[in-house]
Amino acid sequence: MEAVQAQVVAHYRSELVDRIRAFGGILSADGRLTIKLAKEFGFCYGVERAIDLAYAARKVFPPPTSIYLLGEIIHNPEVNDQIRNMGIRTLSANPTAEEMSLLRPEDVVIIPAFGTEVSTRKRLAEKGCNNLVDTTCGDVMSVWKRVRQYSKESVTSIIHGKAKHEETKATTSQATAYGAGHYLVVYDLAETDSVCNYILNGGNKQEFLEQFKGAYSPGFDPEVHLQAVGVANQTTMLRGETEEVQRRIKSAMEKRHGTGNLAEHFRFFDTICGATQDRQDALEKMLKEPMNLLIVVDEL
Repeated sequence: MEAVQAQVVAHYRSELVDRIRAFGGILSADGRLTIKLAKEFGFCYGVERAIDLAYAARKVFPPPTSIYLLGEIIHNPEVNDQIRNMGIRTLSANPTAEEMSLLRPEDVVIIPAFGTEVSTRKRLAEKGCNNLVDTTCGDVMSVWKRVRQYSKESVTSIIHGKAKHEETKATTSQATAYGAGHYLVVYDLAETDSVCNYILNGGNKQEFLEQFKGAYSPGFDPEVHLQAVGVANQTTMLRGETEEVQRRIKSAMEKRHGTGNLAEHFRFFDTICGATQDRQDALEKMLKEPMNLLIVVDEL
């Protein structure tokens, strides 16, 4: 990774950003234009590490060794273009049978910062592909640790996130890979309220399952699998919203089972990404100041 630092910096360092930072985050021109930079700006540690590892993989395994990337290293077109320009080929995040047929045991496979599904890892192992460059973010793996524990305790993971996002798919696969765990993904507070209402009052099971179609584990039964739940999250969701999801579900379980029995029916751990929170806080602070135009540069 040290050997490729200069190359990474050359591709992604901005002279304009460096200049604004040198002036304390504020740059003015002729008294007519002022540019302010959020205090926390740029790639977080997890993203920087993923990019560094991808560049390092090409350095360590030069052509003719084939290197494949599962999906996108991060959701940033420029970064992914640079990865492709290094001769690293892209497969689907969950490779098709045709894509898997391309792989040989000597090939290198890069797992992106979001992680990958347990089933995909198993398929790679069965194919004999053991040269894996795993760039999975440490904060994502912390979430996996929690949902695996829920699974082993037969506790359903309620995951605040986007059901179709690569990170959430990887997390849900962890929730069902061990023990007798199940999962349910809630996107927002409206869906959280639907879950809480079912916990407290029951309801039409088929209507509930239709509402959350594509966002729960195989065999999920709300009458059975909402008896004991643990909250987790996609690491890039808003912290305040995740905390409110946790608060509402905790309140519903407390009302349903009583304060004295809460520990048997509810779990929660803080799995919000610290870097994500720092950037959200910096943006919130900036929004309190008057401005004519806000430009958001998204890395994930």
